[in-house]
Amino acid sequence: MPPVNIVSNLLKNSRVNLFVVGVNKSGTSWLYHLLKEHPQINMSDRKELYYFGQEYPDAIDEYHSHFDINHKYLYFGEATPIYYRDPEIADQIKEYNPSAKLIVIVRDPIDRFLSQFYFQKQIGKILEKTTVEQFLAGDTRVLLSDSHYENTMPSFSRLFDSDQLFVNSLEAAKADPEAFWQNVIEFLEVESIPLPLPRDRSENPTGSKWFRRIYRATIQPIKQRNYSLYESMLKSQAVRRAKLGLLKLTGLAKKEELSPVIMQRLVEEFEPTYEYLKLLNISGISHPGLNADEDKDF
Repeated sequence: MPPVNIVSNLLKNSRVNLFVVGVNKSGTSWLYHLLKEHPQINMSDRKELYYFGQEYPDAIDEYHSHFDINHKYLYFGEATPIYYRDPEIADQIKEYNPSAKLIVIVRDPIDRFLSQFYFQKQIGKILEKTTVEQFLAGDTRVLLSDSHYENTMPSFSRLFDSDQLFVNSLEAAKADPEAFWQNVIEFLEVESIPLPLPRDRSENPTGSKWFRRIYRATIQPIKQRNYSLYESMLKSQAVRRAKLGLLKLTGLAKKEELSPVIMQRLVEEFEPTYEYLKLLNISGISHPGLNADEDKDF
């Protein structure tokens, strides 16, 4: 990584101009790694910088240090999928770079909620024994609100023109990864290259309860006590291979069977979201509820 002062000088006329702003648990890690493979796109050295909404406009030199400054690139990009949560972040990105391009991947709101629910178990924020019904009886604001795209995405569409904002669904990406990738290529107006391998593998899947137990006992303590070590592990190909091998051995997350009452509650909760996605003409998501071909490898 170049020294911060050099980065500051090199970037004085350049700005990050590509943002994957959402949605969490909707394939953003997969897209981040695809974009990293494109020769005209320089993605940040790690996913999820959390700069906007936390540090902006301060520490801008440190923010820029995450990019490999090389003017052959058409894009400097980053992917922080919680950016879409905060309408103020739309204003901050617009102020930082009015000509930036943004990508949003949405997902069936119920499926996305359930995926995040199991991921929260994996990282220890929800007890493993907690059922969806028990969880819904408590404080569910964050997990449910993350699926209410109609409350946050209009802030981005209001500020960024249609040729600056690309919205598609995880379901459409999974159904035809090649077509999804070519749509991204056309949106960014970059050289057309084949979809990088692996073509449809998750980069951040949620594991089975056995994987989640191992994760909480091994990786989570490292993340909490030595974040720099955790970051270096994320970059390690050996660690990634070990993780994927363990996932293959222990399996991916499986949804519990939801009662008709709970399912109806979720459908009613996200009625406005389905209507909003219908207005956007987002393919791959239909009302109501879960898709028949749902799986957890994204």
